[in-house]
Amino acid sequence: MRFRLFPVILIVLGATFLMGNLGIVPKEELRQFFHTWWPLLLIGIGSIMILRPRGHCHHRRCGSRQDSLPEEAAKT
Repeated sequence: MRFRLFPVILIVLGATFLMGNLGIVPKEELRQFFHTWWPLLLIGIGSIMILRPRGHCHHRRCGSRQDSLPEEAAKT
């Protein structure tokens, strides 16, 4: 199973804002936390994009690596 970052980010943000609305975490502390640390989210997304392996697409529209090889190389 492939790890999907965007849904996890949405769940964490939603849970955090819900805790702020319910008074579990004061809203001013949430505001200060996000104001200070939001660039870390961009760094994490960029790092994952760089470290993710390329060429492993299994979509029908992308084709496979075998399809892109010349016929002679595929026969060997």
